[in-house]
Amino acid sequence: MSFKSDRETQEILLQKEHFCKNPYIGHHGWVSIQNPAGEDWDELIDLIQEAYLRAAPKRLAKKWNELHKK
Repeated sequence: MSFKSDRETQEILLQKEHFCKNPYIGHHGWVSIQNPAGEDWDELIDLIQEAYLRAAPKRLAKKWNELHKK
């Protein structure tokens, strides 16, 4: 599974065991995780939601933020 992150998050994730820089687009912040079975799924859910908001069209990201205000 691959997802987009900011540079700081990418650097932190790359220090963990199952994460690696995505080939070809890793320099844009994309990270891959292999065999996430043992990972903390709460953290992965947060990373996936953040990645969606980075890649989604602005109107969809705005709508998501309105529906999920924290």
